[in-house]
Amino acid sequence: MTSEPWPARYNMMALLLVALLLCYVDRTIISLAVIDMQKEFGWSNSEKGYVLSIFSAGYIITQLLGGLMSNRYGGRNVYLFAVFAWSLFTVITPAAALISLPALLATRFMLGVAEGGAYPAAYNLIHHWIPAEERSTSISLVSTAAAVGTVGALLVSGKIIEIFGWQSIFYIFGSMGFFWCAAWALKISPTAPSPQGTVSGRSETSFLKSVPWKILITHPAVITLYVVNFGGQAITFLMASWLPSYLVDTFEVSTTQAGVYAILPWLSLAVVTFLAGRYADSCIAAGEASLHLRKRLMAIGFLLSITSVIGIAHADSLYLALMLVIIVFSGVGILIPGISTIPGELLPRHGDVLFGFITASGAIGSIVFVSATGILLEKTGSYIAIFYALAACCTLSMITFHLFSRTEEINY
Repeated sequence: MTSEPWPARYNMMALLLVALLLCYVDRTIISLAVIDMQKEFGWSNSEKGYVLSIFSAGYIITQLLGGLMSNRYGGRNVYLFAVFAWSLFTVITPAAALISLPALLATRFMLGVAEGGAYPAAYNLIHHWIPAEERSTSISLVSTAAAVGTVGALLVSGKIIEIFGWQSIFYIFGSMGFFWCAAWALKISPTAPSPQGTVSGRSETSFLKSVPWKILITHPAVITLYVVNFGGQAITFLMASWLPSYLVDTFEVSTTQAGVYAILPWLSLAVVTFLAGRYADSCIAAGEASLHLRKRLMAIGFLLSITSVIGIAHADSLYLALMLVIIVFSGVGILIPGISTIPGELLPRHGDVLFGFITASGAIGSIVFVSATGILLEKTGSYIAIFYALAACCTLSMITFHLFSRTEEINY
């Protein structure tokens, strides 16, 4: 498998990382565009919160179904369809916004539906294409690509909006996905270069019967992962959606400046996630027990994030707030390799399905916190309450993982 000068799995990973980069660009650009859109269309903060959170409602649907579809039809095929669909909905976003707020909400919802399968399908591809000793690093690279995509969007979108208007960023970035689809269809085989393959070939009936549904909804170790991801993803979705607005509202920076400042936390996430993944792989290779390692990573990551989120609530300067946000994202970077390989350890044959269910729980957390932020802003005029609520949620997630997590395979 490693004797090839350039193994096929490297081509797959390279294109997969580009797709995830585009995925995060297409979902993130609204966080900057919405500042000008709110002014143009006269939305309240609650309506702004709905625009930012409706994506996650659609996201939940295919988070739940994405693992099932990838397990059944192969991650390669799911990805091809998903990237085409989310690129299309990105491109038509300006037209939908000009029609009406409900039309925009419907388009953002469908963007979420299209993007929801990205992570479960990526998990499927990594499980079938990548050797076990490379998986923590590969999954960390997936999260790094997401962070890089967000950085890219924040870095250039503000200036593009300033020159060409908010509509332009949807046309520019959305159209890139169509070129990716052509490359993926031509370069990536439907069947992985391993005995497992990526297309099961089972009948729909036998496949559905093989899924351990009871374990997915009742097993304590599985429910623990839902609780943990609810808190962990709430951090990143809230920050991805509201950080530029927080900087504009609290410190009176421009939209372009907000985009540039918001880059720094995502850069820290990219670097720390990659390093934490490499560290996790080295610990496993050295013989450390998986559960011991995961608990340590989760404790460090959550403690960093919780204390820094509380600090942000009381930050009285732009640079202090940015430093604390960077620490929050660094904590999240440590969390990712702490949890991301566990689904495949608990359910080796259905890790992608479980991963989809776990990420769906994170999408629920994002809906709650992203929409609640707009409502609380209208009522209190401050971000303080939402930061404290986020810290409390993450504390619950940390304690739950410490008490109830496991990594040994569940027999079924």
